[in-house]
Amino acid sequence: MGNGYTSRKGEVVLRVEDLHKRYGREEVLKGVSFEVRRGETKVIIGPSGTGKSTLLRCITRLTEPDRGRIWLGDIEVTGRGVDLNRVRASIGFVFQDFNLFTHLTALDNVRIGLLKVKKLPKEKATEIALKQLEHVGLAHKADAYPAELSGGQQQRVAIARALAMEPKLILFDEPTSALDPELIGEVLDVMVALAKEGMTMVVVSHEMGFAGTVADEIIFMEGGVIVEQGPPDQLFRQPKHPRTAEFLHKITALYGETG
Repeated sequence: MGNGYTSRKGEVVLRVEDLHKRYGREEVLKGVSFEVRRGETKVIIGPSGTGKSTLLRCITRLTEPDRGRIWLGDIEVTGRGVDLNRVRASIGFVFQDFNLFTHLTALDNVRIGLLKVKKLPKEKATEIALKQLEHVGLAHKADAYPAELSGGQQQRVAIARALAMEPKLILFDEPTSALDPELIGEVLDVMVALAKEGMTMVVVSHEMGFAGTVADEIIFMEGGVIVEQGPPDQLFRQPKHPRTAEFLHKITALYGETG
């Protein structure tokens, strides 16, 4: 699956600083800070309702943070007058429910951003889209509509769509949670390959085996804050915080070994 991403882990691609968000009386994010370097995979884990999805949505400003700052490279995403379309074109986002256009073929789903956002000629957009469908093992499904694809295939089309835009990083929001168990592996295999190629990724997931295999760092969130973060070996084998150990014990019992 070579695709030219491989590089040394380098400059900071994403920096999140003291991010806060509340919905009414509920404070969902309470001062979250972290950074992601080029080529890194960060996996965010934690119980449901702890702000993980809100955090990803704030990074692209699909949800507006109340306080804090976010940088994509040297562009402040939270700055006044920022070109949000440009920012969003630089960040791939793979949702748990695929978000494909049901009336478009797989090929059209992948190339629509190239045509509408990047304004590429149709021939060039088609060439890139087909290359990315091949990258996720679905070149033979280019003319299929979402309803004709399995959930795993739909999610792989969504990944191809994100890759086609040549993003600086890709955000994955529980990309396997809507899939039947036998379809999870085909999506994780693509994500593992991307990590090995050096694609910069932030992944919200409960797939601990995946996290243990590819994560440079795991971030454990609960109650809107980062409780603990570190490399997989440290978090899985010697967590510093009792709550981290408790959570990992429970999730391992539910979903299997941490790898």
